[in-house]
Amino acid sequence: MTMFGGVRFDPEDLPRFAGDLFDHVATGGTAPDADGAPFADAVGVLAGSGGGAVDTDVFDAAELLGYLLAVVHAETSLPDAVFVEPVDARERRSRVEEAVRRIVGYRS
Repeated sequence: MTMFGGVRFDPEDLPRFAGDLFDHVATGGTAPDADGAPFADAVGVLAGSGGGAVDTDVFDAAELLGYLLAVVHAETSLPDAVFVEPVDARERRSRVEEAVRRIVGYRS
């Protein structure tokens, strides 16, 4: 099992990874960045995973992981007050997971 950013990194379920990372960061954890060995290790795991539903001809593994981190960062950076209607943490996590599904091309 690979850990990245304080959560389990499963390249076969990137939406769940992003949701778990959202929960971790939203509750005070630190988001990982693209510098250093943990990022390189996660990229290696993703690149060697066979891709699952990820089209590696479209995204380099490092680029894809960077996009996922950006989605989590964007959602956790939005204060509650900016939303037109209140959005609870479960819904915000769900939205992160849906955004990642769309990025990686998961088929429902």
